[in-house]
Amino acid sequence: MLNLIRADIYKLLKSTSFRVCGVLFLLLMGSENFLYHLVEKMGGGAGTQTTVISRIQGTDISYQILLAIVISLFIGSEYTCGTIKNLASKHYERNKIFASKWIVSVLLATVYFAASVVIVGITAMFYWKTGDMSGTVISDTAGFLFTKYILVLSITSLYVMAAFIIRKTQFVLPVVIIGLDVIGIIAVYGDMGLTKLLGHTVQLSKYWPSNMLAQIIQSGVQHAELLPGILTGIVFLIAAAAGGVMHFKQVDIK
Repeated sequence: MLNLIRADIYKLLKSTSFRVCGVLFLLLMGSENFLYHLVEKMGGGAGTQTTVISRIQGTDISYQILLAIVISLFIGSEYTCGTIKNLASKHYERNKIFASKWIVSVLLATVYFAASVVIVGITAMFYWKTGDMSGTVISDTAGFLFTKYILVLSITSLYVMAAFIIRKTQFVLPVVIIGLDVIGIIAVYGDMGLTKLLGHTVQLSKYWPSNMLAQIIQSGVQHAELLPGILTGIVFLIAAAAGGVMHFKQVDIK
């Protein structure tokens, strides 16, 4: 198992998509506070309450599209090049093959998340004061970031599941990048239809990971419902992994 993980990490680090998206990630996160500060100044200093802590809390997660690209190409290319077929022919258990790629993908998402918070925190120091560092603020911030992290991991797990189900790189990319958000939008319209049909408010769509993440970010630290976010993240993290490995064990590898 460890040999599979080490081999997958090596292949990921050597891949062009990882390097290109890594550079784009650094540019994206490095420029976030510069652009935020620029907009703030153009607005006549409307954001005078901005602090380093508030910027860390508001760290952007738009890097998910880069994460989706890297994971899609990482797993899709394994099918295209026949690497997965070769691994299966060497009598590696399929659940271990899947687990290795899932673990590496989750590690990548963890690195992206942690690096984004660190980069935003460091660059924010050039523009704003640190802000309130009381124990309450620190614990609230930690809980807020942890909830976002779990939801990012759950979305990453869905990326991996989709890549194993679809397999072909040219189809995986659009499905992973666009499809998961489309499902969230369809779920919202489904809520509207059920609300009209049943005569009372239905809000099942908010439990789709991307919808829950957007809702928590929009609510902010003070008003976000963290427990539902954490539970939603854990459920989809496990469910997507279980669905992906069960599918992988049942299909023929071509």
